[in-house]
Amino acid sequence: MPCSPREPNRRVLALDDEADVLDVVKALLESLGWEVTAVTAPEAAFRAFDERPYFLILSDIAMPRMDGYEFLNAVLERGVGSQLVFMTGFGYDPHHTLVKIRRGRHYPCLFKPFNRAKVAETVQAAYETYTRSLAEPSGPAGKS
Repeated sequence: MPCSPREPNRRVLALDDEADVLDVVKALLESLGWEVTAVTAPEAAFRAFDERPYFLILSDIAMPRMDGYEFLNAVLERGVGSQLVFMTGFGYDPHHTLVKIRRGRHYPCLFKPFNRAKVAETVQAAYETYTRSLAEPSGPAGKS
């Protein structure tokens, strides 16, 4: 099933296998005025963004069945136009795959426990990038 078309929205899709983490993320983001859908499995995330667009997908990295990197690849294969931000409970490691993945494309990462100001800043930046991208011409016909 193709993903839903991109449109202006204030929706965030949060994916983490730990329900208590999702409760914190949902409460924090909703207190900042964002609309949040929280899911504990990648399959539920796929169903969610097939039904409606989200300007942002927040994904945990360490999850069973499909980790955040595999999820990212599946999101990109589906052509989902959302911004993507990773979440992790692990500290910075210069040999980690996250560092390597950033060489080709930038994906911010929020570290648990969450810093409210950093979360607010990261989500706002993703919203602004998404909103700007809606105004840009897409595809080869839009390039000069």
